[in-house]
Amino acid sequence: MERCVNDPDITKVLIICDRVYAQKANNRTGGVGDETVIISGEIYGKMKQEKFIPIIAERDDEGNEYLPAYIKTRIYIDLSDATKYEEQYEKLLRNIYEKPQLVKPKLGKKPEWLDEEKTNFFPLKDLIRQIHGSNILNKRRNCISRFQEAYIDALKDYYKGEMNPKEVYDTFLNMKPIRDIYLDFVETVAEMEDDYAEVLAENLEYMYNKLCCIRTFNENANSVCENDLDIYKTLLWELFICIIVYMRHIKDYAAINVLLTYTYFLETSLFGGVIKQANYTAFQHYSSAIEEHYKQRSDMKNKYTLMGDIICNQREKLPIYTSEAIAEADLFLYQVCNAYELVEDEKSWYGIYWFPTCYIYVQNKQLEWERMKSRRYCKKMQILFGVESIDELKKRIGKCVYDSKMRYSNSWEAAPAILNYIKVDDIGSLN
Repeated sequence: MERCVNDPDITKVLIICDRVYAQKANNRTGGVGDETVIISGEIYGKMKQEKFIPIIAERDDEGNEYLPAYIKTRIYIDLSDATKYEEQYEKLLRNIYEKPQLVKPKLGKKPEWLDEEKTNFFPLKDLIRQIHGSNILNKRRNCISRFQEAYIDALKDYYKGEMNPKEVYDTFLNMKPIRDIYLDFVETVAEMEDDYAEVLAENLEYMYNKLCCIRTFNENANSVCENDLDIYKTLLWELFICIIVYMRHIKDYAAINVLLTYTYFLETSLFGGVIKQANYTAFQHYSSAIEEHYKQRSDMKNKYTLMGDIICNQREKLPIYTSEAIAEADLFLYQVCNAYELVEDEKSWYGIYWFPTCYIYVQNKQLEWERMKSRRYCKKMQILFGVESIDELKKRIGKCVYDSKMRYSNSWEAAPAILNYIKVDDIGSLN
């Protein structure tokens, strides 16, 4: 027994406990008594010892296990009950070979917002909790309104003014924690509001008009550089894509239709005061500061798109906002664009389109389009495109043609269109 205690090669010692053994151990009699003195010193001296394993071999008439007093507080293996023998025997083997059935999970990553010193996110999180916990419509709407004001105030902390391209890039990277808070807001509103798509559309419009106007950050500004507000336009672009990620995740095609057909009244002047009607493609943004200036001076200059790489590979929020889901949503916004009768974006000289920045990161480019062969699935797509029959759906899809110009200048492959994956005549051809 002394060797069992001191020999490092002996990793496990089984203590078989029946009535006789327990009595001798408690009375310190015979060889068992000597063992007890040796073992108890080891057990009492090491709170986390796992070498000595009590095995219950017998119970008394009242069902109490025979267990020496010095190991009563230890976890034991019970082989006294025939009905549980196999289960307990497996437990013993797992203990001996250190293969537990339940593995302690790895410590999770520290929340990113803990490192964000300059912004206090707790008021935003508290408003989200209030929205989620309110059963009174007016109170909930009031909290939603307060959230959008608080969110804009929090975003003001990222404004620096006269930022160089590297500062634009670094600042956008640091905005992921506050982006994630907005995604929590999206999910909460979707759960609590029947017309949540309208609420989000109004909120996006309001934020765009506030964040794309220099007066929000400096009331007396007489000049402004495009780079000054680039991070906000880029964030709004990312938020719009992520909202579509969520709606596609829950398969709410009616909500997607609302967001994509909504007429947005947006600021067209960096100084404010010039609001014109626009469609959802106004939220698509190309950051020249990052793509044309910062990327070219970085070790990532060979990437097709630095912004696409960032939001697909550095901005996941699991389990919903995966790299693939973000890339798919961006491509989706391009593929459906021509199917809608969108209001003309008066601030755009190049017409109506959504360039799918992330299309090169999409693995499943056909998305859901091939499924439109099924008439049952067509019913969902009719909701998405706002039509009432398969014939009308065919007319809409017939506009979603391949455009070879929808590609990066140094790429041979253009973004695929819906008609790359299904023929108009095949739509609704199967049950």
